[in-house]
Amino acid sequence: GRLTMMDLKGRLLVAMPTLLDPNFQQSIVLIVEHNLEDGTFGLVLNRPGPLRVDEFCSSIGISWIGNEDHVVHEGGPVNPSVGWLLHEADPEQPEATPIVNGVHLSTSREILEKVAMNPNIKRRLYAGYAGWSPGQLAEEMRYGSWLTSDLPSDIVFSNMKEQAWHRVMKHQGIDPVTLVPGSYEVS
Repeated sequence: GRLTMMDLKGRLLVAMPTLLDPNFQQSIVLIVEHNLEDGTFGLVLNRPGPLRVDEFCSSIGISWIGNEDHVVHEGGPVNPSVGWLLHEADPEQPEATPIVNGVHLSTSREILEKVAMNPNIKRRLYAGYAGWSPGQLAEEMRYGSWLTSDLPSDIVFSNMKEQAWHRVMKHQGIDPVTLVPGSYEVS
């Protein structure tokens, strides 16, 4: 059957080439929360920022172990000073919010401290988020600005950056080259 707007939580929004807002060009957004009263809240998955995670953590007195190359991702243009942590489920962290198979969201410093110390847990830090007021996303979807997709299982924690958008498009059975007039695939 058709997806209703209420089923969006845990799915991806994939920006279509017609979406010209520079904040969202070629972005893929994980929908974290979606309801009629509050609107939609999501995190852009493929916008690595300039700040290294270990530097960010040490600035707030937390040690980050492993993956020095990890950066804080830009989750979206809203509230860039607010941090979010996406991480794999950890049985010892019942207070984390499950989003979709094996992906949890936390805002607590305590969970960040535990996850930062454990390089065996897949984790990623975000600053800021993407938000839509009630009805706004539905409107943008009617204009064809966004496509929705289920989540390729490894995409949340992969370090694919630019290729992530192409991968999700292909996962949906769409060749991105056919969407952008006059573009060509860089091999």
